[in-house]
Amino acid sequence: MLRGLRKNLDVIIIIIVVAFVFTIFYGTFTRRSQSPSQGAASAATVNNTVITIYDLENQFRNFISQFDNRYLNELDEQGINYLKRLTLESMINNELLYQEAKSRKIKVNNNDINTRLNEIKANFPSEKEFQNYLQYNGIRINDMRESIKRDLMITNLTNSLYESIVIPPEDINNYYEENKSLFSIPAQYHLYQMTFTSQEEAEKIYKRVNLGEDFSNLAKSSSTDTYASQGGDAGWISENALPNEAINVIKELKEKLGSVTPIVKVGNNYQFFKLIEYKPAEEKTFEESQEEIKVILENEQKKVKLEHLIAEIRDKSNIVYSESILSSGLVSETSPTEPVESENSAAPSPESSEPTEIPNIISTPNP
Repeated sequence: MLRGLRKNLDVIIIIIVVAFVFTIFYGTFTRRSQSPSQGAASAATVNNTVITIYDLENQFRNFISQFDNRYLNELDEQGINYLKRLTLESMINNELLYQEAKSRKIKVNNNDINTRLNEIKANFPSEKEFQNYLQYNGIRINDMRESIKRDLMITNLTNSLYESIVIPPEDINNYYEENKSLFSIPAQYHLYQMTFTSQEEAEKIYKRVNLGEDFSNLAKSSSTDTYASQGGDAGWISENALPNEAINVIKELKEKLGSVTPIVKVGNNYQFFKLIEYKPAEEKTFEESQEEIKVILENEQKKVKLEHLIAEIRDKSNIVYSESILSSGLVSETSPTEPVESENSAAPSPESSEPTEIPNIISTPNP
């Protein structure tokens, strides 16, 4: 698990710092009403701007809340620390980009701020509910507007990098020819299913199905999964989404529509499936795929340009990790773009910063 995370560290960090999706429901602004004292312990300083441990813990909680609990439960302490390091590095990169936007005098007009604010308000049933949310969390509207302005400054900075990106038609065609398998539509299976917690119960109902009783009625009365109320109808399922334990027995029914698979143990449950309809795999044409390919190639170019900018900014910046962060092992490797320093290194006296915001990891770069 940790090896897989390490392998994709650089990619994930880049995705994080460019994914400025405004997620008010993750407590973006509640930190402002719960700010620690000026003497709060620091996690790192970025050109004299403090990222506190308080900020780091807040953002880390917001970050991991976006992961599936099953994934988080598989992580050991080392894996959790790795994700916390990922959070800290993204906060540092975010702060660097904000500082760079300020140094370049990137402007944001009030209309853009108002548009983003209205997008946030649209998540609430009414203006009153929005105001109640602000009051309950002690959020000042001016703080919210400043936070929006910060996000938009960074977005405008990163977008300015992308203006020169042009994808030649021959690159799109070459990518399609070299990656045709990526643009195929997998086979689709319309399945009914039943799920049981014991093999004995599964076998009892399976016999009744084979004796001719109605599959849907039995699913409604006996199955334990979420499709039971629909008579076991699981709808259309892509071949690559079929349970590994059942994929082969389901595929065997392609020429036997209406047939039922044997009982299969899937995880801790026992299941069997009825195949109703089948659609073979289809290969998308170049014309159907070219816009998708263009986006893929553009995002690759955006990633490279942003990597170069961050490396350039880090190279001229003073990034200092606190002794507590270093001693915890959270930062144990030297980044390829910045030296690891301790808070005892010679550095000017830091200033307090506004809480740094970490955006959504599952998002993609702004177009």
